[in-house]
Amino acid sequence: RVNGVLKSIVLSGNELGAEGWCAIFAALRDNKENKIESWDLSGQISINAEVAKVLAEYVSVSGVLTELRLGANKIGDEGAKA
Repeated sequence: RVNGVLKSIVLSGNELGAEGWCAIFAALRDNKENKIESWDLSGQISINAEVAKVLAEYVSVSGVLTELRLGANKIGDEGAKA
C-alpha cells in the first residue's frame, strides 16, 4: 500500500537496530511510489556501515528525497563510501 501524503520523517533518537533500519530502507528502495522528501536520522547509533549501504541503495533510486540528516551516527569510513 502506498502512502502518498507522508513527506517528512523524524526518527532521531530511536533504537531500531541495524536489522530494523535495513528492513525500512530496503522496503522504501523497492517502493518507487514513496513520497518521502526529508529524513532526520540524527542520533541513530545503530546506523552503521551495513545500514549505510542499504540506505545508499534507497537514496540512489529515490526521486523525491531532498534532505537527509545523519549527524551523530556510527557510519564510519566504510559506510561513507556507500
